[in-house]
Amino acid sequence: MIATIKIASPLFIVREEAQKDFFGVLEKLAAIGYDGVELLGLYGHEPAAIRAKLDALGMVAMGAHVSITELEEQPEKTLDAYKTLGCQYITLTLGGIAATPNTPEFAQAAARMQALCRLCYDNGFTPLYHNHAGEFATSPDLLSAYMDACAAERLCQEPDLGWMLYAGADVADYLIKYKDRTPVIHLKDIYAADFSKIGPSVDHKGIKNSPETGFFEFRPTGYGLLNLPKLMPLCLACNPAWFVPDHDLAYERDSFEDLRLSYEYVKGLLQMMC
Repeated sequence: MIATIKIASPLFIVREEAQKDFFGVLEKLAAIGYDGVELLGLYGHEPAAIRAKLDALGMVAMGAHVSITELEEQPEKTLDAYKTLGCQYITLTLGGIAATPNTPEFAQAAARMQALCRLCYDNGFTPLYHNHAGEFATSPDLLSAYMDACAAERLCQEPDLGWMLYAGADVADYLIKYKDRTPVIHLKDIYAADFSKIGPSVDHKGIKNSPETGFFEFRPTGYGLLNLPKLMPLCLACNPAWFVPDHDLAYERDSFEDLRLSYEYVKGLLQMMC
């Protein structure tokens, strides 16, 4: 089972580089060893051209984070693009809306999610829900609320373990609770000396090492506070197809060097567990 798990690179951390030279970014990720990428848009390229580049590099487009509005307004065009790319997963995120479970606003949001899940599944994609930190500010939490509301529509979770840690959620609990609905796992890693000061959201402008924010910072996978060796058996019990060693910022460091450190850590940990 471990030997079949593939590792995809996130693109958020190299979003600026991808805007300038997307194919150059793909070449660098392939050189590190990544099996695929999780897309955040097409960076001005045609789907067929991206597919050809990935094929030439021996990589795949694992899936894509897709705009809810884009998917609702142009479903056929949007999904045809990701079919061309060979994506297996479509990640949907409705957690940013101001909705609390057991309210009319949440019922409306869940209905949107259900419709989008059916649309994705009917077109051959597995719909995923990717959490951030805000999902855990409500009771019950939004992640569980959406997963439970959309169980019949085959919604799976794409848990971001770092954001769970950031929010003070029990990471192990979600891996256990939805172990049969977790094909992709984001292995974000973070650090903070004082979690009581980090607040509900993160400044993505590259500010770190501030006492006002508890010295919070993103770190390569394996270099922060996420206890991945302890969590890995639970991750593996989910029988995932993909790991994404995700983090959002490299600060003054080189983003590709951070991605290399993350890749090598995850790869090494998997080899140790074989």
